[in-house]
Amino acid sequence: MAALANAETPTWVDARATVTAQAFQQALLPGVPGVVAPIELALPFTTTAFLRFGALDLPGAADSVSGEVAAWGRLGPRDGLLGDGDVTSAWAQYRNGPWRVKLGRQVTYPGSARYVRFDGASGGATFGLLDVDAYAGFVALPRWNLPRGAWVLGSIGDALEDPRLREAQNRAGQFLLGARVGARFGTKARAALAFHEQHDAIGVAYRTVSADVGGQPLEWLGLGGRASFDLKSLGFSEARVWADATGWRFASASVDYSYQSPSLLLPQTSILAAFGGSSWHELGGELTVQLPWRMALTGRGAGQVYDGDRPGARGLGRVKWQPDLDGRWLVQGELARVLVSTTGYTQVRASARWRALQTVNATLDGAVYLYDAPVRGASTSVTGIASAEWAIHPWMRVMLSTTVMQTPFAAFEVQGLGRFVVEWEPGSTGGRP
Repeated sequence: MAALANAETPTWVDARATVTAQAFQQALLPGVPGVVAPIELALPFTTTAFLRFGALDLPGAADSVSGEVAAWGRLGPRDGLLGDGDVTSAWAQYRNGPWRVKLGRQVTYPGSARYVRFDGASGGATFGLLDVDAYAGFVALPRWNLPRGAWVLGSIGDALEDPRLREAQNRAGQFLLGARVGARFGTKARAALAFHEQHDAIGVAYRTVSADVGGQPLEWLGLGGRASFDLKSLGFSEARVWADATGWRFASASVDYSYQSPSLLLPQTSILAAFGGSSWHELGGELTVQLPWRMALTGRGAGQVYDGDRPGARGLGRVKWQPDLDGRWLVQGELARVLVSTTGYTQVRASARWRALQTVNATLDGAVYLYDAPVRGASTSVTGIASAEWAIHPWMRVMLSTTVMQTPFAAFEVQGLGRFVVEWEPGSTGGRP
């Protein structure tokens, strides 16, 4: 869509659509001996599309309106469905001077919560170096989260299907609210304080306050920290402090401390919060050195302490190499070691990417895991992935991939995927925020 001109900033529109066609078969070995699972061909078509616009005028307020609509849909059998779809975003925003307000389905990263999608309103204002924002609405429950039914593989009837799993999710009580205040101190430092509360049908799922700070006291040195505190459980859900040195000519380095309580990152109304895992502290450092022959070497080491003073550690060594000047090849090797209390594993990984032509590229990735103690009687896991993609046209691509695995949970597993992607960008002027 072509840009529309006005007296101020030209109105811009960005429209895009993607169509993915897949063909795959799946054969699973059932748990009941002697029962053969049916092998059915699935041919789903998935479409995603969005329309984004901005710099529309209102009387007395030029360039004040922007918005976005995005949706997806699928047609064809997959997971027992004949079709599905959802609206991922549909919002309009008004800006005038320091003020802003947004209405509709939107996504926010409030600081004291991670990714949140909701239907409602958000707004704020900027006064010099101070930003103030608030939001409230109903939690969006995407259709792809809706349970469709449960069957035991090999069952000859529907006696094991639970009809309650087909009931629509209830949106009653699913609401949230939050606020954030942030300050910028020139280009050298920033700080913010945020609050987020979220409810579901059972009660309070999240009630969290967080703070983060960051700065660059020197051109080559960056410092930062962040912490989130759960007001319902009266405990820290996560915290992190770091220092990055990036201005060196041939190297970069970082040191960081982190703490995480996985159970407090889950909804406190969910039974899963009781099985989120042990909290842990970690202190680590990383160094990357640029070597001759277009090669980079990275090393990282970290020590951990879990609940109950159980020790842990992990280390990583990685080498990246570009053999040719034009970057057609990229080869990478990696060796990692993980120790958790009395057990652990070693990982060896190698991968390569080859851009055969401007429109054709291929990748190969393989990894071996060696367990200190057998898992389900197996001491190793092996995985391999190979893929090739051909860009027939700037808006049309074909991709084929194969995955092979041997793990403690599968004596042998192979997966294949063929994907055909078509993208349209009719006269797009670019995706502006």
